[in-house]
Amino acid sequence: MLFFEPQEQNTPFCTVRFSAKDGDKTLGCCDLLLHDAVADVVLIRLDSDDLSIGEGLLRAAFNYAANRGYYIGCCTAPDSDAIRAMLPFVCKDGVWQGDIPSLLAGTCGKN
Repeated sequence: MLFFEPQEQNTPFCTVRFSAKDGDKTLGCCDLLLHDAVADVVLIRLDSDDLSIGEGLLRAAFNYAANRGYYIGCCTAPDSDAIRAMLPFVCKDGVWQGDIPSLLAGTCGKN
């Protein structure tokens, strides 16, 4: 069973790191930075080609942020285009962002 494990970092570069785990095996991670009323995914790393793991990491991060009162989410993680495309981000002033309720909404049928 896949589990997205949060580990609080509380550094200037990362508030919390999420690790995607299947039992003892780590399949990827993402770093979330909460700052200036924005939840920013600053890093996504996958250890496989399964983009759904990346989508799960994004959703876990934004759910964490929403539960702490954040409304706007963005993704500034480098090399994250394919994963980011799985959620309905819009590019505004060069930053991929959206309101967290819309980002967490279902993507049924989206390729």
